[in-house]
Amino acid sequence: MSRSTVRGGNRLRRKLRRLPAVITAAVTDVIAKAAAEVHAEASRNMPVPGSHPYATGELQRKFRLFVSKDGLQARVGSWGKRRSRHIHLVEFGTAPHDIPMPDGGVIHHPGAPAQPFLLPAWQKARARFRVELRQAVGRALARESGGDAS
Repeated sequence: MSRSTVRGGNRLRRKLRRLPAVITAAVTDVIAKAAAEVHAEASRNMPVPGSHPYATGELQRKFRLFVSKDGLQARVGSWGKRRSRHIHLVEFGTAPHDIPMPDGGVIHHPGAPAQPFLLPAWQKARARFRVELRQAVGRALARESGGDAS
């Protein structure tokens, strides 16, 4: 599965680590909320077990959400030893292909259409959470600098 990153994310993380905890807390709340929403939306939109001969429910069981200890990074998907090995095939689809078998036979796979669920969930939330992130940082900076606390 391809990775999605925010441009300047590492630089932002370094700066946030130097700022007061109040400001960092405002940002971590927005990141956690965004990740939870992307996870929930993607979970709702992924293929339901039984809707397709290969939809076994493995993808739903192994689909995870992770927020780093410092709260400045979140991950949604399937990774590691317990990952769903076909998440990218569901998201992007497959072309018809032959699968060679150990006994010398061949299985002719007809291919599968793309059933995007993760990327649309990220795209739906991205713009709104960018705005919320800016607003949270602005409010926290205003509070810390003695400005308006609203």
